[in-house]
Amino acid sequence: MNDNETERLEMRWLPVVDAAGRTRMEATWVPVGAAAQHAAISHAA
Repeated sequence: MNDNETERLEMRWLPVVDAAGRTRMEATWVPVGAAAQHAAISHAA
C-alpha cells in the first residue's frame, strides 16, 4: 500500500431541503485524501 494514497473520512454538514421546502443541516461522512480525489476526478465525466 502506498502511504501517499491513504484515505480518511471527514464529517461534513450539508443542507438538505425536505418536501415542505424547509432546510435542515445533515451530517455525512465523506472520504478525503489522495484516493478520494482520484475517484472524484475519474468519475467526473
